[in-house]
Amino acid sequence: MVWAIAVSPLVMVLGMITGLRRPAHWAAAAGVALAAVLIWWLPDFTLPGDVLATGAGGAGLLVLNAAAVMLPGVYLSQVLTRREVHRSLQEWVRGLPLAGPATIALVVAGIAPTVEALTGFGVSLLVTVPVLLALAPPATALRQAMLGMNIMPWGTLGLATVIGAALTGRETAAMGTATAVTSSLVFPLVTVWAALLTRPQRRFRTAVMAAGAGAALALGLLALNRAGVVQPAGVLAGLLTTTVGLVLCALRRSRSDAGAESAGRLLPPRTVLHAYGLVLGGIALTRAATAAGVPTLALHAGNASFALLSSPGLPLLAAALLLDRGRPHIPDARAALVRVGRPLLTLTGFVALGRLMADSGMLGELGTAVAGAPPLVAALAAPALGMLSGFITGSNVGGNALMMPLQERLAPSGAGLDAWFAALQNSAAGHAVFTSMPMIMLILAVAGDRAQTAGVTEHTLLRFGLRVAAAIYAALAVTAMALVSFA
Repeated sequence: MVWAIAVSPLVMVLGMITGLRRPAHWAAAAGVALAAVLIWWLPDFTLPGDVLATGAGGAGLLVLNAAAVMLPGVYLSQVLTRREVHRSLQEWVRGLPLAGPATIALVVAGIAPTVEALTGFGVSLLVTVPVLLALAPPATALRQAMLGMNIMPWGTLGLATVIGAALTGRETAAMGTATAVTSSLVFPLVTVWAALLTRPQRRFRTAVMAAGAGAALALGLLALNRAGVVQPAGVLAGLLTTTVGLVLCALRRSRSDAGAESAGRLLPPRTVLHAYGLVLGGIALTRAATAAGVPTLALHAGNASFALLSSPGLPLLAAALLLDRGRPHIPDARAALVRVGRPLLTLTGFVALGRLMADSGMLGELGTAVAGAPPLVAALAAPALGMLSGFITGSNVGGNALMMPLQERLAPSGAGLDAWFAALQNSAAGHAVFTSMPMIMLILAVAGDRAQTAGVTEHTLLRFGLRVAAAIYAALAVTAMALVSFA
C-alpha cells in the first residue's frame, strides 16, 4: 500500500482545486508540503542531499526557461493590444467574405492557433471571442472560443514541448514530432465540432470542410516538427492553414464579378503582418546565429538546460521594442509582471512537486504498482492521467512538470514506447487546458455582459468542456492503443 501513500500529494492537489476550489498555486504549495512531510516521515521515500541539490538546480532552469518566454510574450501581447494590432485582426476576420461555418473553421484551426502560439496565456481569446460573438449567439460563440484553445503543446512558442523534452532528456524536435502524431486526431475533431455548433443546413459538407481545415493544421505541425522547427511551429502551421483557406476562398470568389474586391479583403492588415513578421524574423535570425557558431550562453543543471540565444524570449522582446521604436513602455511592463506572477508561481510549485515525487521514489512506487498492468490498460490510462494534469494545473507546462516522469514509467517495455507516452502526456495535458477553470473564467471575462445576458456561466462552459474532453480522450486513447499494438 506504499503506492497509495505515494499518490497522496496528487490527490490533495486535485481535491483542493476541484473540491475546495482553491487557487492552483496554493494547491501546488500544499502538495509540496505533503511530499516533504512524507519524505521526512517514511523511510520508503529518501532524498539525499546531492540528489536534492541537482534536482533543485534542474527545476530552477525549467522555471527560468518558462519565465524567459512568458514575460516577453505577455509584454508583447500588451504592446499589440495598445497599438490595436489585435483590433485590426478582429476587424479583418469579421470582414472576410466567407460563410459562417467556414469562418468558424478558419478561426478555430488557423487564426486562434496562430495568435495563441505566438503569445500564449489565452491572449488569442482577446481576438477570437469578440469575432465569434459577432458571428453567433453568445452561448455558441463562447463554446467555439473554447475549442480554439487546443494548440497548447505549441502555445507560447512551444514552451510546453520544450519543457517536456527537457524533463525527459530528449531532443526537442523528437518530442515535437511525436506530439504532432499523438495530437493528429484532435485538431480535426475540435474544428468539426466548432463548425457544427452553427447548425448548418449542409452538415456533412460542413463537417468535411472543417475536418480538412483541422487536418491541414495537424499536417503542418507534423511537417514543421519533423523539420526541426518546433518553437514557431504553431504560428507557422496556423498561418499555413489560414493561407490555404484564404487561397481556396480567393479561387472560388475569382469566378464572380466581385473577385478582385474580395481578394483584396482576404489580405491581412499590414500592422498584423508587420508584428508577426518581426517575431518570426527574430526567431530565424537567432537560429541562423546559433547555426553559424555564435555561443548560445547556456546553463546546465541536472537534466535541464537554458540557452539564452536559443530561447524565443529574445525575439519576443525585440519585436515588442521595435514596435515601440526602441522605447520600453513601463505600464505594459508592470502589467506583464502582474499577469505572469501567479502562473509562474503556480508553475514553480508544480515543478517542485514533480521533482520531489520523482527524486524521492514516489513516482517509482506508482510505476511499480502499475508495471504488471496489460499494455492496453496502460495505453488507456496514459491520456487520462495527462488530461487530468492539464485540468488540475490549468497549464500544459504545469501538467508536464507534474506528470511527465510518471508517464515514462507507465510505458510498457517496447520499441521507444516511453518516448510515445511522454508525447501522449504533452498532448493530453495541452488539450485539457481549454476546459480548466482559469481558461473558462478568462473567456467569461472577455465576453463580459454578453455572457451574463445570455445566461452563460462557468458551470455551463465546464459541462460543455467535459463533453468535448471525453471525445478528445477517446481520440488520444485510440492513438495510444495503436502505438502499443504496433510497437
